[in-house]
Amino acid sequence: MIIKGLTVRFGAFTAVDDVTLEVPEGRIVGLVGESGSGKSTLARAVSGLVPYTGEIVDGDGVQMVFQDPYASLNPRMTVGASVAEGLRRPTPADVERLLGLVSLPPQLAARYPRELSGGMRQRVAIARALGASPRLLVADEITSALDVSVQGAVLNLVRGLRAELGLSMLFISHNLAVVRYVADEIAVMREGRVVEHGPTRQVVETPVHPYTRELLAAVPRLPAP
Repeated sequence: MIIKGLTVRFGAFTAVDDVTLEVPEGRIVGLVGESGSGKSTLARAVSGLVPYTGEIVDGDGVQMVFQDPYASLNPRMTVGASVAEGLRRPTPADVERLLGLVSLPPQLAARYPRELSGGMRQRVAIARALGASPRLLVADEITSALDVSVQGAVLNLVRGLRAELGLSMLFISHNLAVVRYVADEIAVMREGRVVEHGPTRQVVETPVHPYTRELLAAVPRLPAP
């Protein structure tokens, strides 16, 4: 997918300002920035949830996973029914396969979101998105509401899915350490613009923009990728 000159305005306020960015096939691009930088608005534009100007090439087949899985899952639907939503002709075997992709046992299909932990609910949300066989998965702050130990498991899941499925992903977070762990490339957003973009190692080790250096200074230690 290629984003060309994408702009999102809400009245007189410009939330995303002329952003050009490519997510190559089979790669994870991390989008990082502070709250209000425009990264989540960009995610919603790419997913077709807010109007924009500009162009998105190969923008069909996009699925989004949101920050709060409990809010995105219907509490009156079982896990199995939620996962089956993205399938054209769902079968129990299809649901079991999707739950297996996110390392959840098939028995969870009969349970409800309220019966699961936050990490499990996020895995269910990812499984539901995968059911639509997306060309691009947009993950918007999917670990920020989770405990640190659970965050690590979900991040390892993301890396595993990329390796197993060749999944393309736009991974959004305010946490540069998290983005570095999963992303092949990093794009840094500030005030609606991408101020720096490049391979992960390059951005982390030799940042060009002062704002990127500020983000790095705010992280005492970055885990090895």
